[in-house]
Amino acid sequence: MIGDDGVRVWLIVGVVGLLALCAVLGTALSGLGAPSRATAAAATSVGAARPAAVVTASSLSRPLIAVVGASFAAGVGAGAPGASWPKQLSRMLGWRLVVSADSGAGFVARGAYRRGPFARLLGRLPLGRLRPTVLLVQGGHNDVGRPLGLIEAQVGDLIGLIHHESPATMVGVVTVFSPAGQLSAAARATDAVIVASARRADPSVLIFDPLRENWRFGRVGDGLHPSAAGHRWIASLLARQLCGDLLAHATGPAVSRSCAPARAVAARAPRPAGDASPARTGEIRAG
Repeated sequence: MIGDDGVRVWLIVGVVGLLALCAVLGTALSGLGAPSRATAAAATSVGAARPAAVVTASSLSRPLIAVVGASFAAGVGAGAPGASWPKQLSRMLGWRLVVSADSGAGFVARGAYRRGPFARLLGRLPLGRLRPTVLLVQGGHNDVGRPLGLIEAQVGDLIGLIHHESPATMVGVVTVFSPAGQLSAAARATDAVIVASARRADPSVLIFDPLRENWRFGRVGDGLHPSAAGHRWIASLLARQLCGDLLAHATGPAVSRSCAPARAVAARAPRPAGDASPARTGEIRAG
């Protein structure tokens, strides 16, 4: 038989054992409920790797250019974060910049990260608050082969949405790029639909048409995307053409002040061998 003292000893041992078991279980359960620092850091880095928009801003008194687009606008081929044509263009103009882009996106196409089409990418920008002076839409290549009627409707709806949210913003469309030496009938048809729909939605829209204007620039190995020199060439061409259009529209003294040095910088920029880009012609804007 076990006496009263023995019972007390066993009770004490049992209680201590139970408390120890609870402590172990509590630690294990807390580990399941809260991610480790490494897991949290990994989640943060994944989220940060896909920003909705890249914003560069300093003095709010300077004009703002917004770019919505696909891989060209995202800087594929530029080789450095600050070497994409939108960033070089903003520096040439001395303007602030906001970009919302997804490789593979289009007026219809969703894009590599499924952030498109362009209407959704536009929605990532607080357009009503930003009120950009100019908004450039770059794309069309990723829509080649899609139903032309659907592309037409999407282009018109997008431009209408831009003007609804920011009525004073001047809209420009940088249309279809095609791999060097591989221009297809489908690409031409897509380009023509985008241009026609954009002009119907906004007779004053600025059209920058790489196919019809025969843009020739340095490219990376895939034969489509611009190299670092190609991005610089595109930025220089857009600076010259955009400033000509803006000055023709008399958009204000801030634009005039920025365009004079921008055109000088663009004129001094090196051009790839064989460059035969045309001057701006009356073909580009509807009369």
